[in-house]
Formats: sequence, structure tokens, C-alpha cells
Amino acid sequence: MTLAAALRRPVLPQPAPLPPMLDRIVAVALAAYGFFLPWSVAGTNVTLAVLLLLAIVSGAAVWRSKPWREPTIAVGLLLFAWIVLHTLVLDGPGRLRSPVFSYKELLAAPILFALFRLCARPAWFFRALVAGTLAWAAFNWSALLSVHMSNELLPSRISASFDFALLAFLLLEQGRHAARPWPWRAAAAFLSVTVLFAMEGRTGQLVLLLLLALAAWLHSPPRWRLGALLLVPVLIAALALESGNVQRRMAETSSAVEHTTQVPTTSTAIRLELVRHGATLAREHWLLGGGYTHYAQLHEDAVRRAYADDPARRDLWQSQWARLGNPHDEYVMQIVGGGLVSLALFVAGLAMPVVRRRADGRAVPALLGAVLAFAVGCLFNSLLLDFVEAHYYTALLAWLLARESTAGA
Repeated sequence: MTLAAALRRPVLPQPAPLPPMLDRIVAVALAAYGFFLPWSVAGTNVTLAVLLLLAIVSGAAVWRSKPWREPTIAVGLLLFAWIVLHTLVLDGPGRLRSPVFSYKELLAAPILFALFRLCARPAWFFRALVAGTLAWAAFNWSALLSVHMSNELLPSRISASFDFALLAFLLLEQGRHAARPWPWRAAAAFLSVTVLFAMEGRTGQLVLLLLLALAAWLHSPPRWRLGALLLVPVLIAALALESGNVQRRMAETSSAVEHTTQVPTTSTAIRLELVRHGATLAREHWLLGGGYTHYAQLHEDAVRRAYADDPARRDLWQSQWARLGNPHDEYVMQIVGGGLVSLALFVAGLAMPVVRRRADGRAVPALLGAVLAFAVGCLFNSLLLDFVEAHYYTALLAWLLARESTAGA
């Protein structure tokens, strides 16, 4: 088999089944992990630790399943190895804890992928994930009932909106092949309405718009696809403009773009500052990278240099946003952190699921949608660095890849 063929349709060894009791325990642990993913950091950490222990217990079976032969998993492991090597060379072993913890999803992915392939009940994970996400979406509507709840839910709006948008697309995909599609479509509609009307997550709203356009293409007869691809985003955007949350965020964005010389006070204005100085750092560190633990210092220095001759902005380097270790753009994070090699591996990790093909030579729509959501979201947030989004995407990606590898067995 040629390299191109291996990348398009990798052949993995068929895993041997786990002992019945261990198989049930793994299925329950994977279901618990799925349920906690969208809303509980503590629950996610605890169940991930349990899954790691189960992978160790199932060590021989995990090893024989060779998860590293899945190209997406292999590239993720290479990226993690580069992050570790880069940090060791630049900072020494004492600074490894932060990048290893921040990018542990790259290590979690092969473990989850292997367990999904070994487990006889991987569908339990997805069902629990749907249940947990729908419950979290329902709870997010409480933000409309009181200012207190709105403030409490504000920190999670980015992760929640991204998760809801991604799952809405996957539910539509499930419904497209189901004997009874309407329950799946109803759940997808609920998540979509939640993103548009119950929260202010601009990332999720943009991702939802793109994914619904892709869903319209997939659900339409061939001769209507182009029209559906163009019409559905227009209709959804028109519907979204009726949302007060969307109107407020659009007004904020417009004001920040029009008044770029003012001191940033809104989240949008701060985002524009992060883009401006992130681009500067990318130009300066694109080849070898400035270090995964150094972004905050590099960013503060870039702000100081940019406004050294501007009396009105000279002290902006002392602002909290000027000391962030997160550029809110995963592409910038990778190239500034680890240079061109890091960015190339990150982009390759996005490309692997896209080039994957089924036995009939067709792409996998669920993988295409998941990668599109993540790739677009990474333009506006450091999604691999962020906890909830990274875990949610990684788990779903591992589940989808495992499902395809089993289908192609």
C-alpha cells in the first residue's frame, strides 16, 4: 500500500474483544466521560484518569490495536513530542509541566481511540455525550432569567457555544442515516436555537452557520445542493439577527473595528489587539518559535514596543490582556510557541481526517464537519490549549475515527 493510500484509508489490526466484565466497565467509564465533557471539569478529569487506568489494565490489547497507525493520532503524537522536545531544549525539564498539561489531549486521543475500538459498546459514549450536552444547553437558558445566572454562565459561553454547534451538526448526520431521523433533528434544532438565542458565543454562532451550510449540502439532492449551500446560511443569519445577543455582539464588533485607535475596553477591542500583536510575534518567531511557556512575556513585550511612542497607549502593557499567555488563536499559538514545525504538524493533524476515505472512495462527512468546526474555531480561540473545547473535540474525533476504522475492517 502506498503512503497516499495509507493516509486516505489506513488499515489497522482488528482488536481482540475485552473480557466481558472489563468491557462493561470500559463502556460505563466512556459513557461517564461523555456525560461530563460539556459541563464538568472535575468530572472530566476524574473519568479521564479512570480511563487511563483501564487502558493500563488493558495494556496488551491496547498495544496490539496499534492506535499510532491511525494517521491523525500519529500526527498528534508527533506534535506532542515536538512540544516536549522544544520545551526541554529551550527551558529545561523544570518547565515541562505547563505545556504537557495544556496539550495532554494529544496523549488522551490515542488512549480514547484504542478504548473505543476495543469496547463492544462505544455507542454508550455518544448517547451520554448527547444527554450531557442537551442538559447543559437547557441550563444555559437560565441566563435569560436573571443577571446572576447570566454572569455565572458568561465564562463558559465560548466552550458551550462551540460544543453545541459541533454536536448539532453530528446529530443531523446521525439523523441522515437513521430510520427515525426526527428525534435527532429536533435535538440539533434545540442546540442551534440555544447557540443563537440563549448565549453570546460568537465563535459558536459562526461555526454553527458554517456547519448548517455543510449540512444543507449533504441533505439536499445533488441538483439543489449549491442553492441550499448559499440559501441556508442567509436564512440562519437572518434568523440570528432577531436575537438580542447576536445584535449586541455585532454592535460591539462594529464599534471596535471602527474605533481602532481607542484604548480597548470591550472583549472585541481586546481581541483585535491580540490579533495585531499576535501577528507581530508570528513574524518574529515563525522559524524556531519563542517557547510554549513564554507567550505571556513575548506578548507583553510586543505591546510595550508597539505603543512606546504613543502617549495615550504607552501604559497598555500593564493591562491584564497584555499579559495573557493565550493569543486566542491556535495557529498563532503554535507558530509562536514552536515555530514552523509546530504549525505544520498542527495543520497536518487537521488535514488527516479530511483526506480520509471510506471503502467506496468517499470522504466521511462527520469528520469533515468536526474538523471544519475546530479549524474555524481555532482562528478565534486557542481551542487545543483550552480545556473544555479540546477535550470535547478530541473525544468526538477519536470516537469518529474508531467508528470508521471498525466500519472499514
